[in-house]
Amino acid sequence: MPELNAPPTRVAGHNEAALAEWGRGLATDIHRGRWRPAMGNSDTHLAGQIAIPHTVVLAEELSAYAILAGIRAGRSWIAGSFAVELSCTASAGGRSAGIGERLKAGDAPVVVRVDVRGVPSGTVGIHTEQGRAHSASLPESGTGAVEWRTGTADSAFVRIEVRRPDGHMAALGNPIILA
Repeated sequence: MPELNAPPTRVAGHNEAALAEWGRGLATDIHRGRWRPAMGNSDTHLAGQIAIPHTVVLAEELSAYAILAGIRAGRSWIAGSFAVELSCTASAGGRSAGIGERLKAGDAPVVVRVDVRGVPSGTVGIHTEQGRAHSASLPESGTGAVEWRTGTADSAFVRIEVRRPDGHMAALGNPIILA
């Protein structure tokens, strides 16, 4: 846990270490059939810093039951601010899946599509169990789409990281499981 008054670069280092630890175990956990979704939140009492970061839950409806089900399933992503929007789908053989879902792709090629808003001149990284497999830059407007092709023989999952030009995380998506 970061120190209460730690400098921001030190806190960022702790966050990156936690991300690396989660990423190392993710492939093993997915192959075992159970993985821990990433969650983000803030503990601040300063104006302008509330909900930076926060977790966006993709729920079927606005109810406590549906939100908790979305969290348990990993149907969520972490946003660095309210300005950031993220959508990610993987498609194969006429089927598609979103963040926290399972795509039964078989041997069909998988197309991963990432749509981002609110990260001017940022970078979209598509990660698999081998690490970052693809990266693309966003325009100055901060709105863009990235597509990348893979297959189930290459990885058991894909997940997204969107970073600002200074390298800080703007969004982190839970994986889409490829089966």
